[in-house]
Amino acid sequence: MTTDGSDVTAGTDGVLPTDDPEPEHVETITFAEWRRARPFAGGLLLVVGGLLIAWPSLAVVFSTQPFDAYPTASLGTIVGAAIAFAGVAALVRPEYARVLGVVGLVLASVSFVVAFGGYLIGMVVASAGGILAFAWTPTEEYERLILGDADGTERKE
Repeated sequence: MTTDGSDVTAGTDGVLPTDDPEPEHVETITFAEWRRARPFAGGLLLVVGGLLIAWPSLAVVFSTQPFDAYPTASLGTIVGAAIAFAGVAALVRPEYARVLGVVGLVLASVSFVVAFGGYLIGMVVASAGGILAFAWTPTEEYERLILGDADGTERKE
């Protein structure tokens, strides 16, 4: 019996039991479908490039006394983390892939000044990721999985 006087039979978690173990309105997708529905290569290269840019800067910051590290080393860490964040954001929110690709490309260019581009390798990898994220166009999987179902109805979340 609930507080309002109605009688509800529910499990211990408060969810009504059903006979169907997997309801038909739930769609499970594979990793390949998820990957094709977003700028996977661009986002992945942005994350790797950001880590390559931040790594040498972090090594300098951790090898010195606090407040003795070079200011550009701290900036290199911040720029590398921002590039990696842009890559993750492009994977999570593919509708902003173009903007995040430009942000990643600009930050990769800035990384040359503040962190020597992660020995130039990180800058090149992040630039390639920014270009790929910018060039990504929505696919049929994106339309189906992210925007709505195959019959044209919009998905409710």
